[in-house]
Amino acid sequence: MLYNPATSVQDFAGLIPTSISLQVLIALAFASYLLGGLAQGVTWKFFLALCNLSKREFHYFPAEILLNRGEWLQGLAKDTDPKTLDFENRLVLLLHDRVGMPKTMNHLYSRVCSYLKENNRPSLVTADLYQATHIMYRNLSFGLLILGGVFWVNIFRVGAASFEQVALFLGALVLSYIAFVRSVSFKRWHAREVLLGFYFAACDKRSP
Repeated sequence: MLYNPATSVQDFAGLIPTSISLQVLIALAFASYLLGGLAQGVTWKFFLALCNLSKREFHYFPAEILLNRGEWLQGLAKDTDPKTLDFENRLVLLLHDRVGMPKTMNHLYSRVCSYLKENNRPSLVTADLYQATHIMYRNLSFGLLILGGVFWVNIFRVGAASFEQVALFLGALVLSYIAFVRSVSFKRWHAREVLLGFYFAACDKRSP
């Protein structure tokens, strides 16, 4: 679309058979395979930037609730009955006892997932499904944003802005944001499944 800017959807549809060949598709697929890891890193940074910009939290529990409890854990009496604590404090106590408390949430999720795998918990399968769906929507949001940028550039390259071109540009931005919102939801569901799966696994293991 950058090399052959179209003024309408009909013109763009006509460019597809003349601009795309089997060789081009194979080359694009091979390039996508080679750049897959780099693309995931870029889309993750894009996701974090949008979360900060829109003030959206993608953790099920904020980091300060789970990670910044060192003083509270030190002041907790050793003979304290966990049943007398609220859910968040019980979860923090179990995390500290079973997997330790790392510095970042990513390391925490990694340790908890290893714990779930070690104990063969089915919640890990559901969490992986949520994570894969999150990545799909995250990549889709990033791709639609790039597409919107292409539409915006083509408006100036063609030299005559039409309602259809502006609608395509705005539509790509709206769909990109919708995909981003869905990716945030699935990321939160992944975090919820991991933490709650760990909580019930640790409670079952503690029970006589």
